[in-house]
Amino acid sequence: MFESLVVVLGVALAAQLSPGPDMMLIFRHTTTSLRAGMACILGICLGFTFHVTLSVAGLAVLIRTSPVLFNTIRYAGAAYILYVGIRYLTGNSGLTFDANQRSSAPFGQAFRDGLFCNLLNPKVTLFVLSVFSQLLAPETPTGIRALFGLALIVEAIVVWTLFSMLLDRPAFRTRYERFQNPISRGCGVVLCGLAVLMVAG
Repeated sequence: MFESLVVVLGVALAAQLSPGPDMMLIFRHTTTSLRAGMACILGICLGFTFHVTLSVAGLAVLIRTSPVLFNTIRYAGAAYILYVGIRYLTGNSGLTFDANQRSSAPFGQAFRDGLFCNLLNPKVTLFVLSVFSQLLAPETPTGIRALFGLALIVEAIVVWTLFSMLLDRPAFRTRYERFQNPISRGCGVVLCGLAVLMVAG
């Protein structure tokens, strides 16, 4: 179980570190104020909690009602993770720290931006469901799956909070902007490799 938890957290971390909509919102609000950045993170993590809960409950239903469908989703999930990895390998992040793009949104608006950006993105559920279906066996108790989900939520809170605190430092923003594409491609390699191992296993 510990090995599966490490892999789940590793896959999620690779996805978080590669620039995307959540990261874009966080750095735009954080460059306005750290307080706004934290409000945005709170909204993102609340939306993420919804997706994780939906994934845990959905897997429980699938395992009970249709093992064949569960296995179909398992292989489709590996393909999706591979697709995400390839996209990270071949794309450019396009994130910049241009002062003219900074948000002036207050705390409430920053929270809503983060919440709805994550909550209304079905790819988040698809990604979480894909990871869970690879690494948790059908006989895994719902409580264990819920524990894995909780670990993912805690990881998201910690990673995004640290990222926002670092973004509050101009020197880090400059370095991240310079190296964000290599970071994205490195995360793509990790995700592609994990997807291949998942199918092979």
